[in-house]
Amino acid sequence: MILYLDTETIPTSRPDVYAHFAAKHFDVSDVEKAAKKASDEIAKTSLSGLFGELVVMGYAVDDDEPITLVRDLTDPDGERAMLANFCRQMAPLKPSKIVAHNAEFDRSMIRQRGIVQGVALLRAFSAVDVKPWESPWVCTMALWTDDRRGRVSLDALCLALGVPGKGGIDGSMVAEMVRQGRLDEVAEYCAQDVRAVRACYQRMTVHA
Repeated sequence: MILYLDTETIPTSRPDVYAHFAAKHFDVSDVEKAAKKASDEIAKTSLSGLFGELVVMGYAVDDDEPITLVRDLTDPDGERAMLANFCRQMAPLKPSKIVAHNAEFDRSMIRQRGIVQGVALLRAFSAVDVKPWESPWVCTMALWTDDRRGRVSLDALCLALGVPGKGGIDGSMVAEMVRQGRLDEVAEYCAQDVRAVRACYQRMTVHA
């Protein structure tokens, strides 16, 4: 069994974190510049599980259609509930591989947000002491570059391999789409990323 995975994230929604960055960058001599620096740093929190938050989690088992879990943004505990639901759905599965693009980001985000939200994750998503050759995680980005530090976008990889890509949306647009209430579109974007990851993995391992 192979599990294909993707996550979508948004910047922090915590008022205390907003206050932290506002205080950090406050400059009475240039309030506008200080506000811009704080705003930029808040936007970047979506790239880390320290303050960034999960909003959609998508996965597919083997060749099945992707399943997406969408956070209830009206619920203060929505992220925790989504993570707990994800754990329940993962519990009966025993994947030999967990495949994602830039897999280190998805794995770290799930692990870190699980810690923040107090959700006990399965070992495959929570362990930090697993040797690389013992880990079930496979990164399509590293599989292509043959270098864990190498980078290639999923969209570019899809184009190179001639498989359906991400369409007209990219990760930088997710936060604004969420603000606009377009969660269904974000969920479909996440599902399409799962399909793209699977297609790229299958193309690159066809002779394995």
